[in-house]
Amino acid sequence: SYMNIVGEVMKRDEKIDMAHIPLKGAAPLKQELLAGRLQLGGDQLSSSLADIRKGSLKALATNAPQRLAALPEVPTVRELGFPKLEADGWHGLFAPAKTPREIIERLQRETAAAVRHPDSAKRLTDLAAEPVGSTSAEQDAMLRRQVAQFRPIIRELGVTID
Repeated sequence: SYMNIVGEVMKRDEKIDMAHIPLKGAAPLKQELLAGRLQLGGDQLSSSLADIRKGSLKALATNAPQRLAALPEVPTVRELGFPKLEADGWHGLFAPAKTPREIIERLQRETAAAVRHPDSAKRLTDLAAEPVGSTSAEQDAMLRRQVAQFRPIIRELGVTID
């Protein structure tokens, strides 16, 4: 996962001795952090924001290119000296490669309209997510940029899939 790569880069570049503890998702990670059994973990903001606002978790950095409106006091990884770890978080919809173009275009239009609907947009914004509704081409271009950004890092680290 992205957070595994972040941890490995921090270990390597900053000579930090820390163990990788594989967990099955955000909920177990949050449980371990709140119980004090882990000192550090990375998560998507939408699942941690309420605990950060309550003060039961502390946000150390965001990987976004700029500070987030939801947490303007939290620095970016670039500000902290880790520019390699900067990446936009995103959620996307995917369909089988042979899905007809007209179906893909309709799904994109309907999804973009739903994301931009005032009720949906407010809900997403409340979770510190930006309601975008990208086109298929825009999503593909962003995904290709991130692959180009992280492929060399993954190779340098010798990361393999189990």
